[in-house]
Amino acid sequence: MKIKRYFAPNMRQAMNLVKEEHGDDAVILSTKDTDGGVEIVAALDPDSNQYQPTKVAPEKGSTFHSHEMNSAQTSQQQDSNSAEISNMAGELKAVRAMLENQLSGLAWGQSEQNEPARVELIKKLIKLGIGWDLSEGLVKSLPSINNQAWSSILAKMEFQIPMEERDILERGGIVALVGPTGVGKTTTIAKMASRFVMRNSPNELALITTDCYKIGAQAQLKTFAELINVPVHVAKTQGELYALLTSLTNKKLILIDTAGMSQRDLQLSQQVTSAHEGLITVRNYLVMSAATQLSVMKDIVKSFSQVVLKGCILTKVDEALQLGNVLTVLIEEQLPIAYLSNGQRVPEDLETVRSRELIDRAIVLGQQNIQSSDNEQAFRLGMGKEISDAQ
Repeated sequence: MKIKRYFAPNMRQAMNLVKEEHGDDAVILSTKDTDGGVEIVAALDPDSNQYQPTKVAPEKGSTFHSHEMNSAQTSQQQDSNSAEISNMAGELKAVRAMLENQLSGLAWGQSEQNEPARVELIKKLIKLGIGWDLSEGLVKSLPSINNQAWSSILAKMEFQIPMEERDILERGGIVALVGPTGVGKTTTIAKMASRFVMRNSPNELALITTDCYKIGAQAQLKTFAELINVPVHVAKTQGELYALLTSLTNKKLILIDTAGMSQRDLQLSQQVTSAHEGLITVRNYLVMSAATQLSVMKDIVKSFSQVVLKGCILTKVDEALQLGNVLTVLIEEQLPIAYLSNGQRVPEDLETVRSRELIDRAIVLGQQNIQSSDNEQAFRLGMGKEISDAQ
């Protein structure tokens, strides 16, 4: 048996010295305090496993070791480790999300207890379809909560909604309608053209279509144009469009029907109406369906802003279950609204709208929204933001 003394300023350092030399198999024989610190007498059994060399059983057969086999085993081990790490990362994300939801629910419950009036105002706004961030901002901007708080919020929304300063048909110029497929651009063009002809001469109007992709798109516009005795010009490229616009400078109003594009289309920046500035200026108006989900509507506005938008026209208002999503986009993106389209009749179902009228419509639809009671439990779980974005 090997016996040795160790001196150190304190017990912890002395034990570390013993472990460094003998490992976990050391036997402590005695300990005592000294003038300089601590003395430990330790011993190690020479038969301990620490000093017994590991015996490797001889391999039978060939003694050749393949480097490829070792590499394959290492690769498999690394893949296994990566899979385990990925699983652990996924579990940690799930735990984090669960904790965030629970904390959000606790915070929401505490807010309901401490500030029930403010929470109720947020719920009323989300019931209209207003986005979560805008709802919180409107309520937080109130200096105090009183009987006039709701009226103050509506008045502030009315002030923040940008409106088209002058009717497009009265202003004239070159107007292009852009937007996703199926939102009603061609029908809106027909409504605008018909209303213009009712006020002016057909000779003062020109119609151009750049939609060479959708089957029947040109035929549909030409059918409308024949009814009002206005010819339709076709421009397949940006060069052709520029030449047409140059030859039609004597027209009071030129309406351009563009091809529908997804907001995720990589060729959106190459929209044929996006590069006309200077003497020939094209004013682009985004056509959107009012029945579009809020998050999708935001994505559409962000993507089509590449062509420089002057305003928007809302279609399918009669199909929308709520208009808070529209109000949210108009206020947050500061996008002026020019017209509302609430049907298929030409040209009756096209109207200008005031901000107060739009808010009134949103309130009426919000009162008819039966999903609000179903969302109460989700609010208590802290999922108010997710609900508002999904509307």
